[in-house]
Amino acid sequence: MGLFDGIGRAFGLARDHIETGAELAAFMDSRAAFLAQKCVVEFCRVRAGVYWQKLFSENDFQRELSRSRWRSYPAAYGMIAEMVEGALRVHAGVQRLEVPDRLAALAAGTFAQYPVPEGESDAFWHDAEALVRETLAKARGAPARPVREIPKPLARKVFDALPLHKDIVTNDYDYIFNNLRMNLLRAHEELVASAAPEPLLADLLGDRG
Repeated sequence: MGLFDGIGRAFGLARDHIETGAELAAFMDSRAAFLAQKCVVEFCRVRAGVYWQKLFSENDFQRELSRSRWRSYPAAYGMIAEMVEGALRVHAGVQRLEVPDRLAALAAGTFAQYPVPEGESDAFWHDAEALVRETLAKARGAPARPVREIPKPLARKVFDALPLHKDIVTNDYDYIFNNLRMNLLRAHEELVASAAPEPLLADLLGDRG
């Protein structure tokens, strides 16, 4: 479908190019996809041990793995969106409360580009958009959380989407949370290094100076 294509290059993109809403939307999309893919695939490899290549070669598992990545993507996007909101709010001044709505609009535009994943209901992207809006609404009404805390509680949705039997993964939630936290911190570092807050917010919110 394209969302996860070339995802291994997600953190090799050129920096100093997040100056517009479109560039921010591309950043959020790619990093959310990376977050979902990295967490799910790495966990399955670790859990399968020396048999991971055999497992990954099975058609049934490949289908379940694809579904797991898609199901994890909205939660991962919610984490990225909250992280971006926390990074931008300090620069947004009196327009701080407008940032969540603009980020939610970027999410809606991104989600509209993708067909409904195979095996999912027609409401998949509608529900994804609602999840992101709810996450950003909660962020707007509270102090910005440290990035290391942002995976709570959305990490549970990624955990629940894992393509392995629940009896196998019962005690593995901490692995999922820590994997998401580590890669979210990495995405935050790249955002700080790549974004130019003033032109970005002027484009995102409209320069009313």
